[in-house]
Amino acid sequence: MNFKLSIIFSLLVVAFTSPYVNSQDNRCENYDSVISNLYTSIEALNVKKLKSINEYLKLHCADNDIEIHLLFSELTIADAENDRSKIELLRDKITASKILDKSNSHFVWHLYVLAQSWFWDTKSDKAVSLLSEYNSYFISEPKNPIEVRVLSLIGGYFNNAKSSIEKEKNDYFDKAEIKANEIGDPELKLYVNFRRGGEAFPDSNTDSAVEYKRKKDKWMNMLDSVDPCVTKAEVMLFWGYLEVEEKQKNLTVLEGAIQILSEFGVTRTVIDGSMLYIELLIDYGEASKAESMIKKLIYDYADSLDSFQKKQLYGWLFELSSSQERYEDALKYKDEYYLNLIAKDDKTQKKLDQLLLEYKVEEQKAASKMLKQSLQLIELETENEKQKNYILILFVITLSVALFLFSIIIYRGRKSKIELQKLAMIDSLTGAWNRRAITLKAAQELAMAQRKGHNLTILLADLDDFKSVNDIYGHDVGDLVLKTFANIASDNMRANDQFGRWGGEEWLFILPATSMEEAKNLFNRLSDKLSKVKLGDLSNITFSMGAVEFSSERNIDLNSLIKEADKQLYVAKEMGKNRVCFASR
Repeated sequence: MNFKLSIIFSLLVVAFTSPYVNSQDNRCENYDSVISNLYTSIEALNVKKLKSINEYLKLHCADNDIEIHLLFSELTIADAENDRSKIELLRDKITASKILDKSNSHFVWHLYVLAQSWFWDTKSDKAVSLLSEYNSYFISEPKNPIEVRVLSLIGGYFNNAKSSIEKEKNDYFDKAEIKANEIGDPELKLYVNFRRGGEAFPDSNTDSAVEYKRKKDKWMNMLDSVDPCVTKAEVMLFWGYLEVEEKQKNLTVLEGAIQILSEFGVTRTVIDGSMLYIELLIDYGEASKAESMIKKLIYDYADSLDSFQKKQLYGWLFELSSSQERYEDALKYKDEYYLNLIAKDDKTQKKLDQLLLEYKVEEQKAASKMLKQSLQLIELETENEKQKNYILILFVITLSVALFLFSIIIYRGRKSKIELQKLAMIDSLTGAWNRRAITLKAAQELAMAQRKGHNLTILLADLDDFKSVNDIYGHDVGDLVLKTFANIASDNMRANDQFGRWGGEEWLFILPATSMEEAKNLFNRLSDKLSKVKLGDLSNITFSMGAVEFSSERNIDLNSLIKEADKQLYVAKEMGKNRVCFASR
């Protein structure tokens, strides 16, 4: 009896206290602290923590003004997880409701999230337009870490933008770096340096051995001082891409970056990093590990992969299976490759995609026909020899057709890859070699000259008063001047000579087995041709040139030769422009 009374009493206590407990659980305690944590998580791109905070706000703080906070939090999450439909919906809602308000205490975070969203989509023009609209807000010195990050974004976005703010990019980076050093947060300092990037990263193609080691040590020290975070992972991914270490260290760096990104829930970058990791595994000959990684990526992130990524992954699986003579697997992966190639929304590829689809259909028909003929061979084994020979010939013809179609597909794929590699070395405006390409060619020519004891002349040219051309006649005319110079140079050089766009209006010329006198003749030819060009109201276009000659007796690297040429270019400018100056030997 006492036991029953105890149970009844316990039930009554629960019944009377449950409403109070529930009301306590639903209270929104420390609201300001929760919101502060939300924006700190946005800044750190801690997606898993953001999801937890969002759930807490919806469950406990629905009566507070949380809609705007959730909008930007959910956009950060959608971007990190590549949720396309949600990204567009949230961005449209933010734009339509004109939420961005400089008087809002969280305005800088809101601007940061929206600009980053355009960055995720590689639509820099949208980010540039957005940040240009509000850049006056950042005239004064940054006051806190989030303003440091936005200043770094502005500097990064305007690094190559055709905007009046382009010349101010270093000012933004300098302000951000000063404040980051003052705050003393290692992650923030790493973030600013990574956004600045460019020539700060080690480059074995252009840096001397001493400079390469100095840069490498600097980045290693910065990485070692930072706890695991998204910024560190992004730098580690870029580090692996640069391949500054030996094979196993590169793979270990990438593995560490992917692990950190997974822990923070940044799905999109996990995928990008994993694909880079797979590409290095293939390059290093780790076929089995690469195939396992590809299958895991497809299984774990099937809903987050876009058609281009799926095409790349199945293309790798096809190549790996074919190389191991697992033809049944290869055909299966090739089917998936075609499906994703055709699904890709790329109008410039439409004709090629259609052709590849036709080849695929024909190949399937041929394969079906081969199977049918094989069955007939089994059934007609008792027939005469002549009939057997006829069937065999038909089988061989069918197989030849299938192999021919397959060879065409492989050939076109390889041709497209070669063309894409070539485009990566071309300056899109002028059609000349870009800086990376001309640097590689200069290094090759210098190595050959050193090995064979030949002379080599290097010229650095710069169009005179080019800024005035852009200011007075506009950037369209400026672009036309650059194209014209490139065309004239291309038409008036020997087959063995090379030139490329060094940057802006600067050009690097590489002339094997060329004396100073011959280099001067080249300058005169180009100068004469260019001076006769008239572009609307613009005429009498000139340029200046600095020259240096390498001979086999000199022990000098490429970087030093280019610096000598640059000094002579400066002398030519100081002496009145429209001339060439040579380094004294």
